[in-house]
Amino acid sequence: MDTINTIDLTSARYMVKAVEKTTTPAGCDGNNWYRYVLERNGSTLVGQRRGTLNQVTRYAEELADDVNSRSGGNGPSQWSSRNKK
Repeated sequence: MDTINTIDLTSARYMVKAVEKTTTPAGCDGNNWYRYVLERNGSTLVGQRRGTLNQVTRYAEELADDVNSRSGGNGPSQWSSRNKK
């Protein structure tokens, strides 16, 4: 019997895992800071941004889309070493 291997493309893409209120980073102004978390297959990107919950959520979604479009999702990262030692 033939088998077909499928790839879950949703797991190969960064997705917004969380956006939550956080304390103001040292040296910064304002009290409207949020921490966002993007995840993909065990890889995590974490950042902080000032704004409303909706603004930071939109920013995190756009960042995830941008990172996904750069990675291409098909093969090793363009930044990985090509030299085999």
